[in-house]
Amino acid sequence: MDFIKRLPPWTIPLAGGALILGYLVFTVAVLVGGYRAAARGEMPVFTDFTPKYAVSLLVQREPAADLYIPERMFQASVAAAQAAYGGRLDDRQAGSIGFAPWMYPPFFILFLYPLAYLPYLASLAAWLAVTAIPYGLAMARALGRRAGLLLAFASPPAFYNLMFGQTGFLSGGLIGLGLTLVHARPVAAGICIGLATVKPHLGILVPFALVAGEHWKPFGIAAITLVGLVTASILAYGMDPWYGLIGTIEFYRNGFAAGAYSYEDLVTVQGMLRLAGVGAEAAWKAQAVAAALALAAVLWAWWHKRSRPSHVGLQTAVLGAATLLAVPMAYSYDLVLLMPGVAWLWADMKERGASLAEVLALGLALAAILPLKAVAGAIHFQYAPLVSLALLVLAVVRLSGLRRQAARADS
Repeated sequence: MDFIKRLPPWTIPLAGGALILGYLVFTVAVLVGGYRAAARGEMPVFTDFTPKYAVSLLVQREPAADLYIPERMFQASVAAAQAAYGGRLDDRQAGSIGFAPWMYPPFFILFLYPLAYLPYLASLAAWLAVTAIPYGLAMARALGRRAGLLLAFASPPAFYNLMFGQTGFLSGGLIGLGLTLVHARPVAAGICIGLATVKPHLGILVPFALVAGEHWKPFGIAAITLVGLVTASILAYGMDPWYGLIGTIEFYRNGFAAGAYSYEDLVTVQGMLRLAGVGAEAAWKAQAVAAALALAAVLWAWWHKRSRPSHVGLQTAVLGAATLLAVPMAYSYDLVLLMPGVAWLWADMKERGASLAEVLALGLALAAILPLKAVAGAIHFQYAPLVSLALLVLAVVRLSGLRRQAARADS
């Protein structure tokens, strides 16, 4: 760490600021290019925010259950495409948006309902700004406000979330913030974790962590929050959307075998193997093994008999990296889930010191995220799971050292 301390104090803020500015300029350039292409009669640019805007349009005009009918969701997406381009698209241009499957639980509709009350671009900006709040808070809790926010938005996963207008800030921020509050503010922790169920599969290991750590109050509050969200969605939209979700789960799961998903951007073990040409059955078996090992790492990290409040940051790092190895579906923007753990790893290195190898491992893992989609497209190999694995190993090593240090202090 000494070589970092010898850098001029303005070096890191300047580099981080340059990255953030670069992300913004690139994103704006892509959007402007999309509008210019549309004006020329060419294919416009759509992001993953467009289907979310479509959800808001649809539920303001027809039953929410129609979101789970592919034809209705596609028609709503076409309407959102027209809204994004001021109604100036022809049928061919608007239809190029394609079909975005709606696989979220019905209570996520409550989060998206207000979007269409704003013009498209204003709504996109508001969505990114509001969902960035929990993410920024999670990062600031690890590194302090200035350094935490700088790392948060200069990180490559932030760029992907910005580009796609996706849910990474929301899910990664709520899970990261909730986990690190389990000791200090268990009620707030439970609420954050409960709200993160808008993308439920990314929280699949969280209940195991809470039970292993005997964090019963956050667990209970998270359950109450989830029940409250489900109840609110039923009161607002009835049971039909839930029937629709249940009816489409198997259809979308079969999409893996049919090759319906883009493996280049699928940052999981499943995606890595399928892109490399491995068959569906073998890929699922490997994914199951990875999930089992990830669960074992989380149980070890959060086991209450060896845990202390001061360990929660590195425990969060273990869980974030393990989750992305455990789940079969996660995309580049979901790598935001790694970032609270990266912040805690960096904070721990600053506090306890670190070898050059550890610093390089953290830095290279983070830097490798930025080109991963381009590299995957070029060489047909998605190495993102190796990044998650490297961060998981680093977190386990650092946590083991912290525990040994605590044991020596107790003896």
